[in-house]
Amino acid sequence: MKSRSKLWSIFLAMILISLPACQSQEVDTTDEEAVPVETAEVVSGSLDGEQKISGTTEMLAEVALTPSHSAEIVDIRVEKGEEVERGQVLALLDDTDLQHALEQEKAARERARSGVAISEAGEKRAAASKRQSEVALENADHAITQAREQYEQAKTNLEQAKENYSLNISAAERTVETAERNLQTAEREYERSKELYDAGLISAQELEQAEAAVEDVKDNVADAKENLEKVKQQFDIDVLESEVNRARSAWEQAKDSKKELQANIDAAGAGIDEASAGIEDAKAGLSQADIAVEQAEERLEDAVVRAPSSGKVIDVTGEEGEFYAQQEPLITLGQLNSLNLVATVTPYQLMLFEEGDEVEVHFPSVEMNKTGTITHIASTADENGFFAVEVHIDNEDESLQAGIYGELIITETYVEDSLLIPTESLIEVEGTTSVFVKDGDRAKLVPVEVIREESDITAVQGELDVGDLVITRGQYFLEDGSLIEDVTDETAEEAVEDRDEEGEETSSEEDQDQEEGQEEEAYSPSNASLVTYRESHTGGEHS
Repeated sequence: MKSRSKLWSIFLAMILISLPACQSQEVDTTDEEAVPVETAEVVSGSLDGEQKISGTTEMLAEVALTPSHSAEIVDIRVEKGEEVERGQVLALLDDTDLQHALEQEKAARERARSGVAISEAGEKRAAASKRQSEVALENADHAITQAREQYEQAKTNLEQAKENYSLNISAAERTVETAERNLQTAEREYERSKELYDAGLISAQELEQAEAAVEDVKDNVADAKENLEKVKQQFDIDVLESEVNRARSAWEQAKDSKKELQANIDAAGAGIDEASAGIEDAKAGLSQADIAVEQAEERLEDAVVRAPSSGKVIDVTGEEGEFYAQQEPLITLGQLNSLNLVATVTPYQLMLFEEGDEVEVHFPSVEMNKTGTITHIASTADENGFFAVEVHIDNEDESLQAGIYGELIITETYVEDSLLIPTESLIEVEGTTSVFVKDGDRAKLVPVEVIREESDITAVQGELDVGDLVITRGQYFLEDGSLIEDVTDETAEEAVEDRDEEGEETSSEEDQDQEEGQEEEAYSPSNASLVTYRESHTGGEHS
């Protein structure tokens, strides 16, 4: 700040000394010195504004507390005008009879609960019996399957025996006959070998071989006869037919057993259904008993009068010791869980509102913002020419009270699709509103028409293009065509350096800087609004 202020002070002194020479319409560029200036870009956009319209909160509804229990008033704990919180006890009624009724209903509920337990135990027994029968039925199915398989096998054996009996017996008998013929042949060979041995024609070893052959053939005859007996036993048709009959009888018995088990299962299922119906009846009775207990508890709770929400006591009609007969509300409250903010607006502002729209509301006393809904707009003005607007505000958390001040925050677009420049760049030249535009290293004076002027930003028309640089600081020292030096970036850097230096300066130096700053501000406004202007209208696109 110090170096920047000194720069402007030195430049101001030079301008004051050279003012007489600047009266000529022609600019002498031979010894001309550039004027330091700061600039900002021309942008295109909408010029928006914000209005704040004051109003006051009001309670939206009243609640009449009328207990359904008629009894003596035991205690009144609030007075008219008193603020109460949600759930706060406001009054008590005599509940002796209600206590007795509740105990009776609880006893009836216990009896109903016992009935449910008995019915459920009966169902469990029936279910266990059914499960046992089902397991036995599964075993019966297995037994039937085995019996059928044995019967089928017996039939197969009988059929095969009948088909193979003759063939196998004949073959076995032929084998026996063959073995016997072989034996006869072997015995004859042995007798002949013996005669030859006696005659000395063969050796003793050869005789022994003939004798051994006879023994071998005898063994074959014995084996063939044994095999014949086995074949006869294997194909005993009478035995096989007896086995088929036994297998058929076992199969029929298994099927009959299954039928008996199925009958037992059906009976057990009927028992389960009957038990289930009993459970349902018992549970229905228990449910009714629960409802009766809940109703008795509600009636007992009704003897305690509580605030359903925060609010203010508007009226109290009973006194302690009196009999309350439900003829009128015992206590009347104004609720705070929903509020109305009522504001009065001018005919011009009326066009900014529409029923059903949402609007932001600020409450300065509690530093809180809430979103409200416009519920009513007066169709006629009051005696002062203003229109009432009602805004519903949800206050479930009861953070707001009735009667507090609030502000409706309304955003309005003043001008759409216009050229926007910093207001500080405007300058009056011979009665014409103009701006200086940077044209290379020269300042060009451009007349403009102001469409809407706000404190920071102004919407204009004129020979300007988006991206042109208008001079926001130093324009009071310029003429059309003046030589300029754009120090915008340098000024920003110096501002950072000056903030660091200010912490080390003495109080006397700070006073001097303040005086120099005041002198500078007399010629040009602060550039702070330009920063806001750039951020809000360029979105960081221009630097």
